[in-house]
Amino acid sequence: MSDNQFTIHDRLDSIWESISLIQEWSKDRKTVHDFMTSSTGVMAFNACVMRLQVIGEQVGKLLKSAEKPLSAYPSIPWNAIYGMRNFVSHEYANIDEEIIVSTINDDLPPLKLAIENLLEKY
Repeated sequence: MSDNQFTIHDRLDSIWESISLIQEWSKDRKTVHDFMTSSTGVMAFNACVMRLQVIGEQVGKLLKSAEKPLSAYPSIPWNAIYGMRNFVSHEYANIDEEIIVSTINDDLPPLKLAIENLLEKY
């Protein structure tokens, strides 16, 4: 499927799936220490970062959509989400683990709620 064949719903669903996976992989890990003290924790951390990239990529595509679906939630920092994707993609070796864990713990729950509401519309 080419990039322009994805619907708004497809992109929102991809974001929702990524958030759900991150929440599953991090459910017993709430601190950087929880992730970084075992090989399975590091693997979970890396998987979460990859899914944050997916979220950012889809947000970036939605930001460019003529329908502007994300504008219904101005309290969500959509450009920062896309910016995190760019940073993670191009500066992976310089990731601040505390920021990633904070994003997982604090920022994903309200994002998931917004995405669920948008999925009902689209």
